Amino acid sequence: MAQWIEVKVRYEKMTESGKSVKVTDPYLVDALSCTEAEARVVEEITPMCNDFNVLSVNKTKISEIFWDASGDRFYKVKVNIITIDEKTAVEKKSASYILVQASSFAEALDNFNQGMKDTMADYEIEAITETKIVEVYRYQAPAKEPATDIVKKVAAGKGVRRAAKKFFDAVPAGTKVSVSAQLSDGTRIPEKIVVDKSRPRNDDD
Repeated sequence: MAQWIEVKVRYEKMTESGKSVKVTDPYLVDALSCTEAEARVVEEITPMCNDFNVLSVNKTKISEIFWDASGDRFYKVKVNIITIDEKTAVEKKSASYILVQASSFAEALDNFNQGMKDTMADYEIEAITETKIVEVYRYQAPAKEPATDIVKKVAAGKGVRRAAKKFFDAVPAGTKVSVSAQLSDGTRIPEKIVVDKSRPRNDDD
């Protein structure tokens, strides 16, 4: 499930009249932690602005986002999901917050209703408010290390070298053996390990 974190950044912005003013803009990031969210925003805005300050990083209550590529702003919808307690028959309401991308209040309402069309539960809209969020960054998985780099790192460990030597010594003379291996975290090493003792070893080898 997405965890939307708001990062507020303060920097100088040039107005249409050519005047430089200080502004504070909020960015929304789908990240695993506040640290990751802050790093993502810094990475994204550094090419555009070198002089800025991160003022705050906070988790939000936003549970979902309804996207619309033609929308140029984001609206926050507070919606109450209505359920009936089976034992007491009492109506219960649980608040949920959904961000809707749109170009106007009317579009935000339409986009929200469109996004909720497959919802089985009853609901009511309590409020729709335009936010100051300037950009939303979806989750970006960290790049995986190439398998060859993992092999090199593992091979550098003393324990691995000792295990490899024991395996080599255990292979009988006159035989050739190849095996596959994987790391303790389950990562499979693509290259097979081959020990060839099928031919006599020369002193110069």
